[in-house]
Amino acid sequence: MKNDTDIFGIAFEDYLSGNVTGVIKVRTMLQGLTENETLPVSYFFRNYDEMPEWEQQALNLCMGSVLDVGAGAGAHSLELQKRGLEVCAVDVSPGAVATMVTRGVREALCVDVMTFSKRKFDTILLLMNGVGMAQNLDGLKTLLFHLKTLLKPEGRIILESTDILYMFQEEDGSILLPLGARYYGEIRYQLYYNRKKGKSFPWLFVDKDNLSAVAGECGYTIEVIYDGETSNYLAALYLI
Repeated sequence: MKNDTDIFGIAFEDYLSGNVTGVIKVRTMLQGLTENETLPVSYFFRNYDEMPEWEQQALNLCMGSVLDVGAGAGAHSLELQKRGLEVCAVDVSPGAVATMVTRGVREALCVDVMTFSKRKFDTILLLMNGVGMAQNLDGLKTLLFHLKTLLKPEGRIILESTDILYMFQEEDGSILLPLGARYYGEIRYQLYYNRKKGKSFPWLFVDKDNLSAVAGECGYTIEVIYDGETSNYLAALYLI
């Protein structure tokens, strides 16, 4: 199996070439637990009507100039452009950025948001658990401090995450967390597509209490906008 780091970019290019049934295989490595899931590539090309309720709510809250972080194939950016908003879409995947340009995203940049400092925005969007790029709780603090430098005084960060505590629930309802100092929401992913394997990478799922605590340390207030039945949630962060 060939190693390749830009799994999303390769899958998106295939989709644009006509392979609309492609699937990305996701291996989740979670402190003693390993799960394998599949993610249809077509999911990244959904339109507004095909998006889940929380994503629709997030887009409806966007205002002014928008920074779409981890924009993928540009589904959210394209919808916001249709509404007349000024959107800057950023992603670390060269293939994803090329896909966004092909699809009509007017400003798509291949850049790590942690090195981005061009201008300030009214809305910063981190959907599909985009906050996971922080990797751990210390990284979350670093990310939120950096995003302050990109946010206008009256602006907002809109983010989605999931409390994955349920993954450690036993049959009797008790919670059995693994030994060690790591926060239970710190996991590793590895992606596979069409006999290509990406490098494993760390990712963060943060519960609402920890998000609120870290956000407060970084100078934000938090409002939970959506609470899902599968422990996912949507939150807005505002500068204090």
